[in-house]
Amino acid sequence: MANKRKGRNLAEYPRPVQSARRLKLRCDRKVPCETCVKRGCSTICPNGSLTAGKGNRLVLANTEELHSKIEVMSARMRELEETLRQMHSKVSDLPHPLLSDTDTVISNDSPESTSSSDFPEQQPQASNKADADSVIDAFGTLTIGTRGETIFMGGTARSEYLIQPPLKQQPKPAFSETFPRLSKQILDAWLPGSDCVQTDNGLWEPVYSYLPPLSEAVRLSEIYLEWGKVLWTPLTRSELFDNILRSVYNAKCYEEIPGSHDLSLLFSIFALATLFDFEKPSYAVEAQEYHILSHVSMHFTSPCMETSVHTLIALLHIVQYLEMSDLQMDSSRSYLFVGLGVKLGYMIGFHLSGARWKLSDAVVQKRSSVFWQMFMLDTWISFHAGRPPNVSPDWIDTPYPNDDFAVVNDKGEKEMSGHMWSWKFSRLLHHVMVNAFGAKTPTYRTILELDRKIRDFPVPPHLQPRCATSETLTKAAILQQVQTSFLLTNKETTLLNIHRRYFTQALEDQPDDLLKHKYGPSVMAMYRSAWRVIESHSHAARKIPQVIERLGLFWSQALSAAIVMCMIVNRAPQSNIAPPSLHELDVVYEVFQKSAPTSKPAAVLLDSITKVWKKGHDAVDRPLYDDQSSLSRAELDRLGGGKTHLISQTSPRSSASPPSVQPTPSEAESSGSFQSCRQPTWEGQGVGFDIHPRIMQDMRVFDKFEQSPFTTGSSFDSHESFFQAMSDVQFSGSSVYGAEIYSGQPQVLNTFHPAHPYSAPNGIQEVPVLDAAWQSFVEQLGF
Repeated sequence: MANKRKGRNLAEYPRPVQSARRLKLRCDRKVPCETCVKRGCSTICPNGSLTAGKGNRLVLANTEELHSKIEVMSARMRELEETLRQMHSKVSDLPHPLLSDTDTVISNDSPESTSSSDFPEQQPQASNKADADSVIDAFGTLTIGTRGETIFMGGTARSEYLIQPPLKQQPKPAFSETFPRLSKQILDAWLPGSDCVQTDNGLWEPVYSYLPPLSEAVRLSEIYLEWGKVLWTPLTRSELFDNILRSVYNAKCYEEIPGSHDLSLLFSIFALATLFDFEKPSYAVEAQEYHILSHVSMHFTSPCMETSVHTLIALLHIVQYLEMSDLQMDSSRSYLFVGLGVKLGYMIGFHLSGARWKLSDAVVQKRSSVFWQMFMLDTWISFHAGRPPNVSPDWIDTPYPNDDFAVVNDKGEKEMSGHMWSWKFSRLLHHVMVNAFGAKTPTYRTILELDRKIRDFPVPPHLQPRCATSETLTKAAILQQVQTSFLLTNKETTLLNIHRRYFTQALEDQPDDLLKHKYGPSVMAMYRSAWRVIESHSHAARKIPQVIERLGLFWSQALSAAIVMCMIVNRAPQSNIAPPSLHELDVVYEVFQKSAPTSKPAAVLLDSITKVWKKGHDAVDRPLYDDQSSLSRAELDRLGGGKTHLISQTSPRSSASPPSVQPTPSEAESSGSFQSCRQPTWEGQGVGFDIHPRIMQDMRVFDKFEQSPFTTGSSFDSHESFFQAMSDVQFSGSSVYGAEIYSGQPQVLNTFHPAHPYSAPNGIQEVPVLDAAWQSFVEQLGF
């Protein structure tokens, strides 16, 4: 009986909690016990246990003290947010960017929730109805030939690539007819089965015999160094003359050249220099011959077996030549070559900082310079082809090199060079490609966020647009004009591409009142960027015609901008931006017509631009006329909007028409509500989205005035007017992606009507086109 009573009493008496027993602490045997409450682990009392971390310290030690601090900090943050909200509301109707998501996080998160294992950033966010409605299918164009050969062009592919895809090209003449100076043996070696196959060294003597005289080599080297300041990253003068040129011209056989690919590098230098040799006609045959010789001599020693810095520089120069001399509208070779260069760069660790191996500072700087030039080329070539880039920033820790071409302004301050700007902007472009053109279709909110990053990316003052007042420009002024034009069109064409799919959707849904559509900001962004590309191209064609006629990329971008203007006129002839769009069509068409006799890129694209111009004028002059021989509506969509599209040449041409796109119920409802509302509603445009102030300013101006003085035939008569028209004020805060900050002068950014200025916020930068609905538009043009 005693034993039974004793057992019963032990069972009824509460035992110390598990954590107290394990830690040998006193327990008051309550639930939760006082010990657990003090330690901040009342939730695991009585049977739970704590897991010891590093140093045998308990994870939840002192958590109550931490929770009290979190509560104090949260209250402080709420007070700061409310103050910021009140101050910002006095200067803008739009929410401050820092307040977009902060309210929800701070107000809903309690100390208990923050201490849990399910962190807020790991929780799947509730689907946003506006975001769901703003997803548009636009993955590009897939072309399948009669024998199954396939070509893919993504959403950012250049216009001429979509107009004349490689499967449609006409047979080319025999190479022996095009390059009569080169032997058949060299021409056969120019097209090896693999770019890593070694070529017979017996070709060395005939290839070597095509080297120009030393005096001509020196002259071409000087041209290369001069234009390398703005168009490519050149070798240093001492490296070119003392190492490359001297060793190649002193060699009596291939084995005597120190570098296995120095001969290829030298021929690639001659090829680039000949493109900008104004003593020869543009696209002279000698440039292509030097390019062929560079390609052949590259394989005297396989680049896959012996890879050096000079190997990569030679490959990059070959890629740059292919891009600058491309009159066949085919990016496949440059895309393959830059991919090979990237893989070879990985093989020799170019993506990692050379300082890891304690290399000399000069070697580290050289490796960094070549790597970032390769990164930039790969990103832009992939962008222009609408294909994924070969380099991923996730694997990169190579720092930017020293800026050898930095400019010192009048105040003694350094401004980044065009090379450094291009490297840093290409990193932003890579981010844009991943988020806007990946397999996962972005929401409209994402597009507007990317738009802001692009516009806010700063441009140093010496590279901002300027109106050349002098009739004759110095060589330095010409170089600066070229670099300025490249920077401007790079930003503008990037903007054109990210907004295109939404621009086309607005044209489909609400052509009579485009700016009232929920994608009205994209319509305005497309018009503004296309306008700037056309005006910049027209200005450059007047001031530096000899240079522009040798740079095909400018003509390609002008064609893309013309397609945007044609789509506005053709689809929305009654909108208030149709008249200025038609005027810009006339401007770009006139430039192509005047330049075609002397510029090969203009001559090649003249037929395309003529069809675009004619289609725009037919929509206004003969609205009921349907010219079936030139342009159908389906082909217009293929070029202009970006819908996913399949072209199969095994079926009749009519089957290539893109499927009709029906708006979702929410889209139709939204569109209808906009159309039925007669009062201006741009103030509420994109509710919940962070629209850039410059877009909102342009929309305000166009909502009140139909056209601008700059779009009715007036010219830029001053540097100030040209600068205001072509650029935005820059933010003075910290920038994205490591870009240096250069504060611009405050100014009124109203290029439409001087009587009602709208001041832009203190800081804006801005800027830059194609895929399936876009391609459909091109087919309407009869391509």
